Amino acid sequence: MTETTLAVANMTVTRDKATNLQTILRLIDEAADQRADVLVLPEMCLQGFADFSFGLGDERVAEQKRYYFHESEPIPGPSTLAVQERAAQHGMLVQFGLAERALHGNLVFNSTALVGPEGVVGAYRKVHNPAESVYFGSGERTPVFDLGFATGASMICYDLAFPELARVFALQGATVLLMSTAWPMRGRDRDDDYHGASMDLAARANAFFNQSWLLVSNQCQVEEKLQYWGHSQIVDPFGTVVAELADEEGVISYTANLGEEILRARTAGFFGLNLLQDRRPEHYTLVSAQDHYRAEP
Repeated sequence: MTETTLAVANMTVTRDKATNLQTILRLIDEAADQRADVLVLPEMCLQGFADFSFGLGDERVAEQKRYYFHESEPIPGPSTLAVQERAAQHGMLVQFGLAERALHGNLVFNSTALVGPEGVVGAYRKVHNPAESVYFGSGERTPVFDLGFATGASMICYDLAFPELARVFALQGATVLLMSTAWPMRGRDRDDDYHGASMDLAARANAFFNQSWLLVSNQCQVEEKLQYWGHSQIVDPFGTVVAELADEEGVISYTANLGEEILRARTAGFFGLNLLQDRRPEHYTLVSAQDHYRAEP
């Protein structure tokens, strides 16, 4: 039986791309020390996230747009190449979030790049991002990727709140979901923050309902207006958090036979029920009340 080591990172992210890239490379080395096969890093960890508190037309919005115009990169691009070179040293897959450049910089996506020793394995553009539309375009595709040891898929932050997306990935054969996020807190009390803890709840639920692995990597810095939740974690196919950080920067890992745990969850977990097998998609189509009553005997 082959074991795989999964790893996720809490990362302190700035709005300085060069600094962030050096942190990314350092965290890859830290994951290598834990013999990681795959490492997930946070959303927008290359360029840093925008401040969404400014109103439309505010000069500070224009300033941030100019920042992304100058600092966004294509996939593949210079930073994916730097990550590829470091990943090749360790035989590792690395997912990291970045502002992806398109249409000569006039369209920017909130994306993840999944990079291995041979180059870019895949890219994903955030599908659910209405609050970010002033800066980032919306993704329209739901790809899955061959990780070598499993079929995987990428998710970004708010995507986690829509169980349909994780299910679409699971129905395409993905058993390892890689989520990069910049999930914030509302207050400063980690012991009593509903908004932060909602990430933990959604992560466990998505893993449980799809009986799949879910890796979550979050930013963890404290900014003037905002504190990020941290709590990067690895959730197993039973919906159990098997490895977790608090709010400190660093890497945590977990080793398992991924396929065997998937099979065990779908044959022995939750009363031995396979939640993908027991779906009834023919009953999930919305119908009007009039159609419903017309169908009654």
